[in-house]
Amino acid sequence: MDLASTIKDVAKEAGVSIATVSMVINKKADHITMKTKKKVFDAIERLDYKPNLTARSLVSAKSFTVGLLVPDITNPFFAELAKAFEKELSREGYMTLLCSSFEESEREKQYLSELISRGVDGVVICSLTSMETQILDALKQAKIPYLILDNRYALEEFSVHVDDYKGGVLAASELLENGHKTTAFIGSKNPYDNIYNRLQGFRNEIERAGGEVLTFETELTRNGGEAVAEKLFSSEATAAFCSNDLIAVGLYDAADKHNLALPEELSVIGFDDISFSDIVKPRLTTIKQPVGLLAEKAVQHLLLMKKDPEYHFYKELIPVSLVKRESVTKPARD
Repeated sequence: MDLASTIKDVAKEAGVSIATVSMVINKKADHITMKTKKKVFDAIERLDYKPNLTARSLVSAKSFTVGLLVPDITNPFFAELAKAFEKELSREGYMTLLCSSFEESEREKQYLSELISRGVDGVVICSLTSMETQILDALKQAKIPYLILDNRYALEEFSVHVDDYKGGVLAASELLENGHKTTAFIGSKNPYDNIYNRLQGFRNEIERAGGEVLTFETELTRNGGEAVAEKLFSSEATAAFCSNDLIAVGLYDAADKHNLALPEELSVIGFDDISFSDIVKPRLTTIKQPVGLLAEKAVQHLLLMKKDPEYHFYKELIPVSLVKRESVTKPARD
């Protein structure tokens, strides 16, 4: 069509009233039959109808936008998470404003200030890089609901995050079952709470079985994995649990340069289950974070907070799982 379709056009195409179309679009159609709803949705699709968000905002006092702040969109995990969020929010009629801070606290503050000025209906913060609470105080003052996802710091705020401790236990159990006694944990140079919990779960399980955990710190990137590799390769560890998959991929790069055979000379487990995990050789055994469920739960809580200012929840813990592939085997040396 040359001109944008209107709600009147949709009503005519579907053979229903304008009021019926409005109720269906605004999700106030509990009393309307599925047959009628289908007529409306089919008409919307045929006419490529786009609701007037400005008009909807004036009527409902909503902007129909939600801010999503991630630390690094180049990390495949956060890219996959952003995609899952966009899908969930779109289902509810909301648009996602994606902001990547690149782990710079000043950039975080600027983005959050801009989101507040735009009057967004909510904010999801993935991994604050700063413990400065004024970032969150500004959201509270503006009465914008927010929650923290994948909380890197132990902030007492509404949050949805995975069971990092259990992830560490699962990784340790897999290595112990394959006979590894001296293991390594590759964590972060920063005191992140979620990384610490992964280490604690891993260490407690390994030491409970009489094993040993060597710890290494680096950046949570592919380059970080390469940077720590030489120290790791010269240690007594026969296996490494990486606090994310990007570090594991960096170890793969370094192993190739050092002619080190994986997993025969070093077993490796990652954390996240990004798309790379199933492509690298050997295919990476890892702890899976269910990004779809994370997004679903976060959106669910956030919209309930927007709808009812009295709605409160504390923290929701999402289970993780071990994805067995090819990067773990029995050690070639004791």
